[in-house]
Amino acid sequence: MKKWNKNVLPSTILYHAGVVLGFALVALLFYYPLLSGKTLLQSDIRQYQGMSRQLQEHREATGEETYWIDNAFGGMPTYQLGAKFPADVLQPIYSFFRILPRPAHILFLYLLGVYLVLLILRKPRPVALFGSLAFGFSTYLLIILQVGHNTKALAVSFFPFVFGGVLLLLQNRWFCGVLMSSLALGMQIRANHYQMTYYLLMLLGLLVLVYGYHSLKNKQTKSFLQSLGALIASGILALGFNATPLLATAEYTDFSSRGKSELKQNADGSPKEQSTGLDFDYITEYSYGIFESLNLIAPRVQGGGSSEDLGTNHGVYDFLIDNGASPNQAREFSKNVPTYWGEQPILEAPAYIGITVFFFALFGFFSSRGPLRTTLALGALFSLLLSWGKNLSFLTAFFVSYFPLYNKFRAVSSIQVVLEFCLPMLAAMGLFHVFYSTQKLELKRFLKIAAIPIVLFALVLLTQGMLSFSGANDAYFKEIYGTALVSQIREARISIFQSDLFRGILFCVLLTSLIYLYQTKKIKRGLALSLVIGLLIIDLIGISNRYIDREAFVSKRFTNAPFRMTAADQALLQDQSRFRVYEPQLGLTGARTAYFHNALGGYHGAKPRRFEELFEAYSAQQNTGILDFLNVKYILYPEEESGELKPLLNPNALGPAWMVSEIETKATPDALLEALKETDFKTTALVLDHDLPADFSKQYTLDSLAQITLSKAKPDQLTYRVQTTTPAFAVFSEMHYPKGWKATLDGKPVLIINVNYVLRGVQVPANASVIEFRFEPEVIKQGTRLRWLSLGLFAISILVLGYFQYFKTKS
Repeated sequence: MKKWNKNVLPSTILYHAGVVLGFALVALLFYYPLLSGKTLLQSDIRQYQGMSRQLQEHREATGEETYWIDNAFGGMPTYQLGAKFPADVLQPIYSFFRILPRPAHILFLYLLGVYLVLLILRKPRPVALFGSLAFGFSTYLLIILQVGHNTKALAVSFFPFVFGGVLLLLQNRWFCGVLMSSLALGMQIRANHYQMTYYLLMLLGLLVLVYGYHSLKNKQTKSFLQSLGALIASGILALGFNATPLLATAEYTDFSSRGKSELKQNADGSPKEQSTGLDFDYITEYSYGIFESLNLIAPRVQGGGSSEDLGTNHGVYDFLIDNGASPNQAREFSKNVPTYWGEQPILEAPAYIGITVFFFALFGFFSSRGPLRTTLALGALFSLLLSWGKNLSFLTAFFVSYFPLYNKFRAVSSIQVVLEFCLPMLAAMGLFHVFYSTQKLELKRFLKIAAIPIVLFALVLLTQGMLSFSGANDAYFKEIYGTALVSQIREARISIFQSDLFRGILFCVLLTSLIYLYQTKKIKRGLALSLVIGLLIIDLIGISNRYIDREAFVSKRFTNAPFRMTAADQALLQDQSRFRVYEPQLGLTGARTAYFHNALGGYHGAKPRRFEELFEAYSAQQNTGILDFLNVKYILYPEEESGELKPLLNPNALGPAWMVSEIETKATPDALLEALKETDFKTTALVLDHDLPADFSKQYTLDSLAQITLSKAKPDQLTYRVQTTTPAFAVFSEMHYPKGWKATLDGKPVLIINVNYVLRGVQVPANASVIEFRFEPEVIKQGTRLRWLSLGLFAISILVLGYFQYFKTKS
């Protein structure tokens, strides 16, 4: 034992340390512009910067945190906008990984996670290296980094760490298991992409069921139940570490577009689908096609991404030259050829996992036994089936209807992240069987397995005459480009379809040859493994590099100013009053306006539901009175000739606050929205019956000199000066959010009434002087207490487990 500690352990640690440093270097070299100080310009991150502008400004100016901003959607909590909550015990771990610049740190986590899992499974180092590269360079995982889905990518990067922690528990390695599973699951939840957490929990649920059945079959239920108990405890601790954001998000969900609508009809008068979450069509808008799923192993079998750079290949370039285009014109068009002919609205890139990965995953499936293989195979299969969405509607409808929270998430195709974890793991198991199994590989059986992808590709090639190669947007393209060019694009689709299938066959033949040479002792294992890993890298990076735009890395000064300020923006910033800006060409989608002003629009996956419904009513009714009570003082319109934005003054904007003489009640939200058409908002406030106390006055005689003015404004604190000799009712052009906003009138608490569907109102007695609103969400205090409690329980658990493990080792 002493000899092993002195000799083996240091060399093992040095080896693994070298691998970890190698992963860091690989991540940096893959994103090599980072080495020259550039940063990746990501579209979603630009939108996030626009949304969180006010949050960042407040933090920098005061050193304090605000949990409310009003520069987007009229106002909303910052819970899903990068708020920093107290007692974030996991922040040091995240800061450690952020030593590497974004997005290299996430690629590093991809690589490290699967490497650790395979070491936990006691796989040889080359197998662990193969698995880590297979997972880390999966095209989809790199593309979500390219476009700025950083929280999604970070959440996925912790899949392997969580999985590894659970495997440790199932191996009865309690100390390491509880430590790793609690922290890894805590970090995964902290990444703040709950859709990915939901998918991970589905995989873990499958893992528990399969291992539970296996333990029951082998009469090992006691050990399994102990592991399950430890897993549940770890899960509770992980939830506790994230108590504040989880509680805050759960609270906001009911207020957001992910919650149940109160309306019975749409803005156009049609019946509204009643759901506690998102509409089925919205959930399944991005559904993977059944045939399209072949692009997991043949990337451009259905055209690849929505636009592909074909260069001078596949005929489009030559066609344009033959028809009079200049070489530059032909080259520019060939950079963005609409080759995709699937059914998804847009596809940044195919979700290619690698033919090399699939090849060895087949060996992992057919040659391995046990609950892990079953879990990985079922996880891959179910994620594929669920990614088909509306193309397998009965299954999706079942999950939407009966699985809790499944209807809160859109883009069902993204569940393929589970498959993109499971198949590399299966592939590593297949590689292990081929090169390390004590049983000799049966040549006949080996050739049958190796032939599966080759035969599949051959059949697809032979039946290509049954395929249309025509996309849903081809009619539109014909109007723009003409019939002849679209016909040539169709020929290009056929060409890349064939070339990628032949590419897949070639890789399978090469891999089969390598394995055959190794099994017949023509080459040594080290050389064979090196060549296999080399083919894997060529396979995956060769495809990923088609879609990674390293020109998107720019100087930091460009990312620090994500939007260009126009002359109109500069003019509006001279107005120091409090108002909102509406940019009709953006509507509610796009955070450009919110970056410079307090805006109606924004960019968020869970918009405030009532505000979105009010905007839909405005769009249907074209009722400018809605803009008036939302205090939209300026509307930004593009000039017809130049397209330059120009500000249009709205003289009817009602300002930050005003007093009305009448409250009109309505029985239902639908009735209230309908009444917006004929209401004079300057004198009347609309309120739902159940929001108004029974003894509340509805009529007011206003003092002719009465006025209310805003005297102090911060995102989470507003102070108004009041002057009135008679009782009045004040309406404020601020969003009503009952879970945190508190009002005082001359220092005494006062009831906030929800008026005009989205705004606040307060009854003002005669001779009142000061009204103050403060946003003090109780959920933050509750979450902080739970976080500290969880940290204490975690520390006690680790100390106790460490104590018992120490004495068990000594004995």
